[in-house]
Amino acid sequence: MKQIGLRAHDLGTFNSIEDLASEVGRYGTSIPIQLALKKVLRNAPDASAYTEAFIVSIREALAVHGSYVGVFGCYINPVHPDKAVRDEQLSRFESHLKYARLLGCPLVGTETGSLTPDCSYNPDTADPKVLDVFYRSIERLLEAAVKYDAIVGVEAVSKQHTISTIKRMADLVEKFDTPHLKVIYDPTNLVPWIGIAEQDGACRGIPSPQAQKDFFCSALDAFGSKIAAIHVKDYRLNEQGFKIGDLTVGQGVLDWKFLFSELRRRNIEVPALLEDLTVSTLNETLALLRTY
Repeated sequence: MKQIGLRAHDLGTFNSIEDLASEVGRYGTSIPIQLALKKVLRNAPDASAYTEAFIVSIREALAVHGSYVGVFGCYINPVHPDKAVRDEQLSRFESHLKYARLLGCPLVGTETGSLTPDCSYNPDTADPKVLDVFYRSIERLLEAAVKYDAIVGVEAVSKQHTISTIKRMADLVEKFDTPHLKVIYDPTNLVPWIGIAEQDGACRGIPSPQAQKDFFCSALDAFGSKIAAIHVKDYRLNEQGFKIGDLTVGQGVLDWKFLFSELRRRNIEVPALLEDLTVSTLNETLALLRTY
């Protein structure tokens, strides 16, 4: 059975975890969420101030309404150009790892950063020296993950971030071959900025079924066994031929029906979390995805 859920802060911001849990419960039971506390709770404490009681209260409030955390979000810039800032962000991630098991979700997720502090595009991010900095950050986080029996979840973003291609992600999980490192697979994020290439290298506004199959399967072949969660959104190309990659699923060109069938064929059963959702049509979107 597919675990279809959502990114909690796409529903808005809330005064309490009980209010969030009640809102998530409107959309069904057994719904996983991606929980980034600073983004979804007003007056959320800093990670350094988390307590066992606070984390347990989150897990219990969600359970009352049939929900649970599928990804504990702590999106940082692990290659931030200012080492002091980078160390602070890594410490914040380590605090999330410390409490992840108590939350009921060992997986703490992040993207892989950019030489630009806000993680926007920088042409030098692809430099091997930056990749080395990222690897050192991962080594540090994995030490904490082992200590707390947690999992570092890594999400790639094409062109923009340090891990920007299927090959780079495959190299990462091969270099750190441990159950404490997993992949958050966002196929839209991995679509190149000019779209999915056909067999002849051209990119169409609506890629052919074969091009989409090749694109999906190349990722699943490379790191499918390492996937711990999936992000579900869509994309299309704008009039200049560049990707608009923050669309509600169904408003773009990705063949999610094929991808879900391929995940099922490969026995990859992990939380699939909607991003950039449209609240007014959320019930219909969830119902459609559950048929795939």
